[in-house]
Amino acid sequence: MSEQLMTEAAVSLLVERGIAGTTLAGIGERSGYSRGLVTHRFGSKAGLLAHVHDSIAAEWLRRVQGVVGRATGVAALQRVTDALYKFIVDEPKGLRAMYLLRYASIDPSAEYRANVAKLNKAHVRALTRWVEEGQAHGEIAAEVDPGLAAELFASVVDGLLYRWLVNPDIPVKELHGLMRQHIARALRAAQT
Repeated sequence: MSEQLMTEAAVSLLVERGIAGTTLAGIGERSGYSRGLVTHRFGSKAGLLAHVHDSIAAEWLRRVQGVVGRATGVAALQRVTDALYKFIVDEPKGLRAMYLLRYASIDPSAEYRANVAKLNKAHVRALTRWVEEGQAHGEIAAEVDPGLAAELFASVVDGLLYRWLVNPDIPVKELHGLMRQHIARALRAAQT
């Protein structure tokens, strides 16, 4: 319970104050615990930030797996876009905190870079697998390179989220619909 409260406090502070303004003392105070307990639980601010990133990422993966289920190919990728849209609507603070940490991980001194890189690789592996399965079922064109398609999909998602973080008023719902359409148009095998 204390770990969950500290994680929620960290998310709130990250969204309100950013990484530099989020302190272990502030997290302890916001969660009703001492800085000492936060330090004991996570070791350092970097350890806490890695935990926050990984906790939100785990929730994202759980949602994706639940929505995608046994789907493959175009349907799987469209369902990932559905999960993304729902995550934006349902968990905007968590998503903001996770992507703040993800984008800050490009700093060579970010101690949680490996966490972000590991998640990125897992996403691309899953996306690649869904494209390959779609090809095996004849749904996705054979000439599509699964790895490149996965990287492009992940890049579009990251770009959409970046733009939403900078300007929350962008038409996310409409972009979600457009993304679903483009996935089908770009990947589907020609019907004979």
